[in-house]
Amino acid sequence: MSNSDCSLDLKSLTYVDNVNSNLICCICQYPFVDPIVSPCGHTFCQSCIYQAVTSSPQCPIDRLALTLNDLEPAVKIITNMVNELHIHCPRADRGCEFTGQRQYMEHHMSNDCLYAFQSCQMKECQELVLKKDLNNHVSTCKHRETECKMCKKKMPAFELEDHYQLCPSEIVECNHCGSSRPRSDHAGHLKTCPKVPMDCPHSEFSCPWTGERATLDDHLASCTYEKIKGFLHLHRQKETQMKEEIQALRKENESLKRHQHETKQQLDTTTNQLSVLFPGHFAVDPDIPLDTQQEVVLSETQRLQSDIDSLSANMTSLELKQNMALMTETFRLQEEVQSIRAICHGMRMQMHYLMVERRGAMMAAGAASNPPPPPHDHDGNGMSNRRSWLDPSGSRQDTKL
Repeated sequence: MSNSDCSLDLKSLTYVDNVNSNLICCICQYPFVDPIVSPCGHTFCQSCIYQAVTSSPQCPIDRLALTLNDLEPAVKIITNMVNELHIHCPRADRGCEFTGQRQYMEHHMSNDCLYAFQSCQMKECQELVLKKDLNNHVSTCKHRETECKMCKKKMPAFELEDHYQLCPSEIVECNHCGSSRPRSDHAGHLKTCPKVPMDCPHSEFSCPWTGERATLDDHLASCTYEKIKGFLHLHRQKETQMKEEIQALRKENESLKRHQHETKQQLDTTTNQLSVLFPGHFAVDPDIPLDTQQEVVLSETQRLQSDIDSLSANMTSLELKQNMALMTETFRLQEEVQSIRAICHGMRMQMHYLMVERRGAMMAAGAASNPPPPPHDHDGNGMSNRRSWLDPSGSRQDTKL
């Protein structure tokens, strides 16, 4: 049962008797709901006066200043009087004839009213029905559990009718021989029933005979196609093989056609490009046959290939000549570099000789002006070595710069 179905709207009730005008709110024109009294002595519904004061802080009757803090609950007797008013059940339009005091109506709607909507107890159903009809609905609900009388299988009620048409325990009668048996055995019976009409096994080879299964053996004894069935099956095998080969040839033919079409497109594209580069040789004339155009293209291609080969040979010869000239010039430059190196070496030796001469002259001049004391030489070789170094006529050791 939904909460909205149990809620009681006190502003939409139908009262049994006429209500005293002193118990009616002057704002909503309904009997008081949670009555509130103003300082000026007027009584209103709580929600009505709150909304009115919030919009305009004055009494709706005498226009005196009024605030929410000025309002007080009405005396208990007024609340009791409006709560004891007799009303009809809000579900009277569904057929409920209950009447009672307003203060007890919500309890009646939640617990006692038989005209409230309640969901079916079946989890798969959950259909909303009136409480008074709930028991009848459960006994007829399509989701209730039922049992097949023949195979004792349990299932929802809405599946039972379809199940009867397929129930394996149902006794069915053969349409051909009239015998009866369970449905589960009927399919096997049809494979052996002597009254079942059937065609000759050689009907695919145009045998027109049809008849009951019981007379099939008699027919086969006299059937012309039965005598040559070996040849017919061999012929059928060859026919199937030929169909497969034809299908394979068709696929191969389609593949070749696609390849030919792609080659023609590539040839046309190449011819168009060559006609742009060499309009005098590759101009496409629609009046010339395709074979002739292809021969022209091939001859032009061969001629261009020979020209390319000739240019390649010339380029190779020029490359050899260029390499020989480069090698000759390289050898000449190497000889010049060697000559320049020899000249630089000679100049380096002359500079070294001049520097040694100058150094010896400077040392001789210094020794003459300030002769050093003779050093003590135990072996007598020290003085002679220095003199040989200072002697210009002595031998000199050449050193590299």
